[in-house]
Amino acid sequence: MINPLTRCVQDYALPPFGSMRVEDIAPALRTAIDEMTLDVNSIEDDLADPDAEFTWESVMDRLEIIDDPLERLWQVVIHLTKVMSSPDLRAARAEMEESVLKMQTRRAQSTIIFEAMMTLKASAAYTDFSVEQKRVLDREIQRATLRGVHLADGARDRFNAIELRLTTLASEYSNNVLHAIKDYSLVIHDRTELDGLPDSALSLFAQNAVTAGFSEATAATGPWKLSLETPVTSRVQKYCSNRALRQEIYCASMAKASTPPHDNTTVVEEILQLRQEKARLLGFTSYAEFSLATKMAPSVAAVYDMIESLRNQSYHKSVVEVEKLQAYATAHGQMEPLAPWDVPFWSERLQKEQLDFDEETIKQYFPLQRVLQGMFEWVKRLFGIQIEAADGDEETWHSDVRFFRMRALDQPGTPVVAQFYLDLFSRPGEKKHGSWIEIIAGRSKMLRTEKFPVRVPVFCLVWNQTPPVGDGPSLMTFMEVKSLFHIFGYGLRTALTSANCTSASLITGVEWEAAEGVGKFAAHFCFNRETIQIISSHVDTGKPLPNAIFDKLVQAKRFMAATTLQLQLYYAAVDMHLYDQYDPASGDTILDVQHRFGPRFFAIPRAPEDRFPCWLYQIFTGSYAAGYYCYRWSDLIASDAYSAFEEAETEQAWAATGRRYRDTMYGLLGIHDPNQVFEMFRGRKPNDNAYLKYYGLEGTPSSM
Repeated sequence: MINPLTRCVQDYALPPFGSMRVEDIAPALRTAIDEMTLDVNSIEDDLADPDAEFTWESVMDRLEIIDDPLERLWQVVIHLTKVMSSPDLRAARAEMEESVLKMQTRRAQSTIIFEAMMTLKASAAYTDFSVEQKRVLDREIQRATLRGVHLADGARDRFNAIELRLTTLASEYSNNVLHAIKDYSLVIHDRTELDGLPDSALSLFAQNAVTAGFSEATAATGPWKLSLETPVTSRVQKYCSNRALRQEIYCASMAKASTPPHDNTTVVEEILQLRQEKARLLGFTSYAEFSLATKMAPSVAAVYDMIESLRNQSYHKSVVEVEKLQAYATAHGQMEPLAPWDVPFWSERLQKEQLDFDEETIKQYFPLQRVLQGMFEWVKRLFGIQIEAADGDEETWHSDVRFFRMRALDQPGTPVVAQFYLDLFSRPGEKKHGSWIEIIAGRSKMLRTEKFPVRVPVFCLVWNQTPPVGDGPSLMTFMEVKSLFHIFGYGLRTALTSANCTSASLITGVEWEAAEGVGKFAAHFCFNRETIQIISSHVDTGKPLPNAIFDKLVQAKRFMAATTLQLQLYYAAVDMHLYDQYDPASGDTILDVQHRFGPRFFAIPRAPEDRFPCWLYQIFTGSYAAGYYCYRWSDLIASDAYSAFEEAETEQAWAATGRRYRDTMYGLLGIHDPNQVFEMFRGRKPNDNAYLKYYGLEGTPSSM
């Protein structure tokens, strides 16, 4: 019997998520590694032949075919460990991780392949290559260089050992965070300790208690189980009038994965040391410099300048915001100075008083299914893409997961241009926190099939939305709505790319500032009146969000905005410093460095329990190492792009702007330089006017 995972790679079919077994993983990967080994040996023999002809087809097309099977198969395994984590699955991944990395490194460090690519770049044919082909070749040469192709044998061995150890540490870090969250439990039996919390929160906490074995738990009588899952911590911080409980949950959340038995402190120290050593082996002065080699920012100094400029523009405003909040809290009975666990609570109350609404009211207008339907309609109106449910056509990894297809309405025959899975709900203990996109297959002309003349992209969109409680629908906070649009923006870029080569079609084929920008751009439409009308419907009346409440939402995006910005700048500054200047030999720990940055960004002292390097996975296991600043850089680009829609005065102009964004920012990122793509869309270079307006910082000096 053929292994179903092996068969899906051979047939270019979608993974058999429902029928595959953990024990299928290792044999399928071993088969893929064996076949890739033969293929790499074969292409090296051909390219080393003195009579070899170096063409796009003989070098780059063959490499795309060679790389694809193992890459796709490994991506499936990584994806499953994020969404359906179990001891057996983690063990299967750990068993094969070293073998997969060694094979990928063997391919990346092939001097024969590298020299062939350099010969191709120097050939007369290079001038006739398309823009996409030139960029793909140039970035593949850069990728090989950054993977150590030039290193001498001893240095290469050390480099490869570092890569392997970093892979192991990344898994260890993620598992520590997952287990730290899973292990925390606080069961409340006294209803008065939860004063202020809305009924929806009590229902969620009671449901958690039932799952934990308290079979008689109800929202009215308890008991109520609190965890470190975001839907729990955010509600306690915003609504619970019990200050001691807010402090308990805040401190536990901020300190997670920083103490035994799930302690990431030494893991982070080792990650930093190894990444610095890796960068220096390649000739960089720091890992920060290495990271920026593939990004839009021209230098480490430029990143520091951006962070400092935005801090200078917003810090005083943040101080004023906090002073007003302190005065409000004092007037309402809190005599103690504000602490970090007080800010969300008093901010929510002050916002409700000033703007006469709160998140619980807003949620009633955003049932999840209505938001999804409306978002799909938004995609159709703006980009000419129809999204249709195809549940049951493909296997999924969980019964809650849905499957969809995208069709291009303005192309003959409305062809399928992409397919995607939608995994919406949180699953504590087995699903990683946050929201993200996982690409199963990138668009490729070379890897076309009989069914599709171009291989269409296939991707997974993953959230941690609060699941429905009882018979009621899942209601979304406005922040959750924005997050949905944000991640869907990644999906749209993946689906609507015009790239013909796999590497250009993937998110990783785009500089990170621009890749992040497509998500932030989509989230801006949550502040568009027409969009809100089609994604909102009151859970009881069916009526869309009233204009009066929408206007307050727009006002609310500036509420405490400068203080929110300080937090993001703080993360970016610490991240960049750790990867650029941190020296463990100085005697400082990472937490010492982190805590020194606090006073530069916050008017309220940070709690000693704030140990975010131990759980902010983007910086240590994700793609944002020495790159957290990309969230802010991308926001500048996204805000400026969205302002083009604000300038469109008619429905026709609005739709035309949407098609232009589709054909440029979604279509051409990965093919052209991102700065050029932005100019194609906007007709000029980006500026930060729209971004400063968003945060109420108009009139301050430019940060660009």
